Amino acid sequence: MMKRIISVILRKDIYCAFLVCYGCVLIPFTAFFVFIGIKLDDFLGLPKLIPKPYNLILFILFFLLGLGIVLWAYSYLAIEGKGSFSPYFGKTKQLVKTGPYSIVRHPSIIGKLFGVISLGFLFQSYSFVFIIVPILLIGSLMEKVLREEKLLEKIWGIEYIKYKKSIPMIIPRFR
Repeated sequence: MMKRIISVILRKDIYCAFLVCYGCVLIPFTAFFVFIGIKLDDFLGLPKLIPKPYNLILFILFFLLGLGIVLWAYSYLAIEGKGSFSPYFGKTKQLVKTGPYSIVRHPSIIGKLFGVISLGFLFQSYSFVFIIVPILLIGSLMEKVLREEKLLEKIWGIEYIKYKKSIPMIIPRFR
């Protein structure tokens, strides 16, 4: 499976989509909010979240975990869905219900959440981790519910509705 994941990551359409989505949108957007979090910490007189070098250790652990989850999720969209994670760069041609999508409907949100929290650890910002990240998470979840899941219901119909009823959005059910 690892060989398949690497081959997917190296596909031109996936690589370009990843660069555009992350390099032009998500990374600058997140950097802006990290800056706001740091300034808010200064304004509120908050101490550093986690002392060095522990913040670096947590940053590395959370970042790698998040990256791993995102790559795992996106590789399933590319391999099983026969397309791309991005609707602008070859969206999936079939509904993916295996791998991470058999656990939660939106595993990439979990991976991105770990990645974003890792930046709060890196920059030692209470405000970023405990104020801004929850706001961003709620916004992301609202976008999934109000836009993406409605679109998926139109595309996949009853198959997606059944899937949606059986698989939780982002919090796995442990039985």
